[in-house]
This record gives sequence, C-alpha cells and structure tokens, in this order.
Amino acid sequence: MNQLEKILKQFMYFSVVMLLFMCNARSATHYVVGVENIEYLPYYDGSGIDKADYYGFSEKLLTLFAQQHEFELEFYALPINRLYKEFIEHRHVDFKYPDNPKWKPSYKASFMDVNDIIYSRPIVETKTGIASLNKKITISECVSFATVRGFTPQSFKSLMYSKKIELIETANVMELIELLLKERVKCIYISNDVLDYNIVKYFKLIRPVYFQNQLSVDLQTFSLSSIEYPGIVKKFDQFLVSHKIQINKLKQQYHIKN
Repeated sequence: MNQLEKILKQFMYFSVVMLLFMCNARSATHYVVGVENIEYLPYYDGSGIDKADYYGFSEKLLTLFAQQHEFELEFYALPINRLYKEFIEHRHVDFKYPDNPKWKPSYKASFMDVNDIIYSRPIVETKTGIASLNKKITISECVSFATVRGFTPQSFKSLMYSKKIELIETANVMELIELLLKERVKCIYISNDVLDYNIVKYFKLIRPVYFQNQLSVDLQTFSLSSIEYPGIVKKFDQFLVSHKIQINKLKQQYHIKN
C-alpha cells in the first residue's frame, strides 16, 4: 500500500467516524414532543388550519427553552386519544404537552406505574367551565352540552353521562363556539382564555357569549411530561424559574391571564 492509499484510507475512516459522531450528537439533542392536533389558542394550535405545524404560546415557550440548551424539538400533532397511546403504550414521543397527573389516570395506570411519568411544574393554569348565550344559566338548563372530543369536564361529568342531556363532541374549538352561536346547544365547556381569544379573532358576534363564573370551574394546569427523560424535565423546571420575566411577557403577548 503506497502513501497515497494510506492517506485516502485514513481520510475515509476519519469521515465515517465524524459522520457517526454527528449522528449520535444529533440523536442526543433531537426530541419529539407529542402535542394535540386541535386549535386551542392562545395556548396552542396543532390543527394545521393556518398551514403551520404548531404555533401559539406553547410553541414559543418550548422553542425558547430548546434554544437555551441547544436542543432540537420536533412537534408531532395527534388526536388527543391517539397521543396518549403514542406516549404511554408505544413510546413514540419523548414528551407530551400539555399533560397533567389528573388526566386519564386509569388509562395511564393500566399500562405502567404512573410514578414513572415525570411532570414539570405547572406552566399555565386554565379556568375551564360553562359558556352560554344566557347571561346566567343553571346546570339544569344545560339540556344540550358540547365539548371538544377527548376533553373530560371534571366538574360536569353528570352532563356527559345523563340520558336526558344531548351531548355533542366536536373536533375543534371553532366548531364548538359555532354550535353555541347557532343555538344548536345551550352550553359549551371551554377555557375562558380560549373563548375570549377565539371570539375576538374569528367571530363577529350578534349577541354576547357569557362565561358562567357563578357555576363550578375546573382549574387545570398544563405541564410538560416525559417517561424517558426526567433530566430534561428538571432542566425545564429550572428554565421556568430562571426565565420567569420572559415567560410572563410571553403570556401578556398572548393575553393569557394565569
């Protein structure tokens, strides 16, 4: 083997080593975040309606976190029930957002020790309840009731399972609000922030929509969860504390109250 052949061989070996190193480095910093494929602005939109894969407050927040640690995040939008399968059963996503220890506890427990799921500290707290065209309404007057498919109205389960109530599950928030405005249903289950944001942005109201603060409300927090990467969740917790001022400005930008 002459000198030129030795140099070429060494060069090829070095190139292969560098390629493997680059691939390993990428896989170590590239993560898939499973998100919901619905429009739930201002929090997030994974519906693809505006030809964007994922955007809103949550995308900005998670991207800012990734930039601080030189991570590459890929957002994978799925229907809510399938998202749980991909996260819990198949482990095809590294993180789930949003998540909450109180969501689908029996489903999670049927596949694994629920303590194996690590949750970040709460990012936002949503106020979710009943909205109606009536200024004030009672639960007994909610003879027809709509919610986004996959959502569980904790304080209003009786409405979902009552044979006397007409229940409609919609694919997205826009459809949910339209059902109410067209008087197809008496009540809808929705976050007050989401209701306000969507009405201002997408609807010209003939009559006002009222969030029923006098009825029970579900205060639900959004967290980032993971099974395989508790260390990243811990870094995210630290980020939420160290970047609190930036995060609050981001909330103000998206008119998020909590």
